[in-house]
Amino acid sequence: MQFFDRLKTMLHALDSTESSQRPAQTVTPVDPLSADQLTVPSATAPAVNQTPALILVHHVTTDGQELQAPEMIAGTVGDEIHLPNVNLPGYHLVDINGLTRWFTSERARIVLTYEREYGQPIWVYAYDIDQRQLIGLPTMQRGRLGDPYQVTAPTVTGFKLLRSVGDLTGEYTTTSKTVLFFYRNANWRQTDLSTGFVQIKTATPVYPYPGATTTNYWLHLPVGAIYKTYMRVQLTDGTTWYTLGEDQWIAETNVQLTNSNQLLPATPAAYRTRHKKQVRQTGVVSFVPGKQVHTYLEPYGRYLTTVTHGEKVVLTERLVDDNRVVWYRIQDRGYLPGRYLTQLDPPDYVY
Repeated sequence: MQFFDRLKTMLHALDSTESSQRPAQTVTPVDPLSADQLTVPSATAPAVNQTPALILVHHVTTDGQELQAPEMIAGTVGDEIHLPNVNLPGYHLVDINGLTRWFTSERARIVLTYEREYGQPIWVYAYDIDQRQLIGLPTMQRGRLGDPYQVTAPTVTGFKLLRSVGDLTGEYTTTSKTVLFFYRNANWRQTDLSTGFVQIKTATPVYPYPGATTTNYWLHLPVGAIYKTYMRVQLTDGTTWYTLGEDQWIAETNVQLTNSNQLLPATPAAYRTRHKKQVRQTGVVSFVPGKQVHTYLEPYGRYLTTVTHGEKVVLTERLVDDNRVVWYRIQDRGYLPGRYLTQLDPPDYVY
């Protein structure tokens, strides 16, 4: 054990200094079973003789509990002591009592005192489930290995607790743990994260948060304008609000729901499809590894769904538009430009 080797080196240096300054002390042998009568031998090496010697090595906690059965080291008076190499998982050595370099008496005792190590921390986060951001700073709980822990939800002014993720009780281990508490604004009754479009019915002010009565935004949204929304919130007072962006909210009373068709450019009058034909093929989506590409309700139309790079799909229709762009209809999943398909089976048709 490196610690004991360094300790013996220090004792050796101390011996060489003290040997010339003080005489050797006589140690009276004691009964190892009577801890109060044990004496600590001197660090000065006694004369080597054939007297048998025995040392009991105790491994105890700071409160005196034995960690394992005592170990015995046998030798003769004057011989050098070699402590056993001990590794107690979860503990580290904090004190040694009775250690000498040599056997100085027939019976003696060495007490090694250990302290339990600290486990990895428990991290606690408070999270706004709707705004998707932390509320306040994370907190940390620490304790010694094996000790029990219990996490309670922090009180966050203006928010109500919805649920938690993570172990609220357990014991400290060598692995860090995380507990997430999810909150919602106390004035918010219900939220909807689905996106949509609204059309302004009357000149509408923009507010910094739902339910606000004053605003620093001087601009009013004009009548007839269409905006994409990212969240709808119903407050406890029954009013509903839409967000257009960060800290930009409008009241539902000034808008009406619409769809995105009005935002799409009209299809050119000359547009027409060529060589439209029903097919029975399969293909593999080729886009960006790990990413998805949109399909369309109709060529150049609205998004319908997505397909994943590397996915094998069934093709039911093939057409070519005025720009000679090839489109394939994926069974029940809309149209996809042919450039995003490979490994066609059977191979592509030639027109």
